[in-house]
Amino acid sequence: METLTQSRPSRMQRPVLTSANVAPDLVKSCDFRTVGGVDKARLNPLVTATEAVPGLLTQVLNSRLRMTCEATLRSSEQVSSRSFVEKAASSYVVSLKLGSQGDVALLQIDYMLLFPLIDRLLGGSGGPSELARDVTEIENHIAGELVRLICHELQTAWLSFKVSVSVGTRPTLAQLQNSYSANDNGMAFSFSVNMQSAGGDFQLLVPVASLGLFLGGGAPSSGESLRKGTMNAKLADKLLGTTFGLELALLGGKVPAIDLLNLSVGKIIPLGVSVRTPAVLKIEGHDSFQAVPVRSGQHRAAQLLDRLQQSQSEVEATI
Repeated sequence: METLTQSRPSRMQRPVLTSANVAPDLVKSCDFRTVGGVDKARLNPLVTATEAVPGLLTQVLNSRLRMTCEATLRSSEQVSSRSFVEKAASSYVVSLKLGSQGDVALLQIDYMLLFPLIDRLLGGSGGPSELARDVTEIENHIAGELVRLICHELQTAWLSFKVSVSVGTRPTLAQLQNSYSANDNGMAFSFSVNMQSAGGDFQLLVPVASLGLFLGGGAPSSGESLRKGTMNAKLADKLLGTTFGLELALLGGKVPAIDLLNLSVGKIIPLGVSVRTPAVLKIEGHDSFQAVPVRSGQHRAAQLLDRLQQSQSEVEATI
């Protein structure tokens, strides 16, 4: 299982020394597209505690449903929050309130599991269901009872963290998409529940912003995050809004001094460079891309052709 602190190698990612006294082997590249990851070792206590949930849930479901069923933990991994909420339109999603400081988690129950459970709680057989619609008002009330059972078992399993768990609200798909950007990540737990003739899955997502409740010393400090190649999501959002100076330059031209002395408005001066030679896009003075001048609407622009290899001096430069 690959953690969020690991990223695929890319020639776009290179270590940059932040000061002259930092050893190169201590510098890690940071991928701004993947932020807020937590080291796997720090999550082990949460994963271990959550492994107790299936056993607890199995007991309470057997008692409430009066039939044999079994809950199991299928997987636990760090995932993109956006990929998690993409299933919201085809499943029952409710937020869970964690603690007293506004932290939340998301609980997602597949309809193929939810409707048989509702049917059984209403006195039915709890047989397989092919329904793929949203719940009615009465069904939502019964589903709320099921969510409260899950909250109780989560709180019991997480007793050592002293984190309360209660039912929140049912967010709409639009609200979920607005709340979780493509850069948001979280810890996802996938469970399955098998009954006598039906079964299905439910998932729990604890966003990175809420993981501090389970990490003992809180969320990773900025120093820890930078050493691991990740950073706080809010800091990353601010940095992604930073502006950099750009310059499109044509390199390699040589002009005689006499031509420079005779310059005047409207005069054409040959640069000694082929028209097929691309210009260079400089970012804060560093040669970064080969590019050609183009127009985008009413604005001048640069169409990128290829990435330029950085020189050793640029790699070691301070940012």
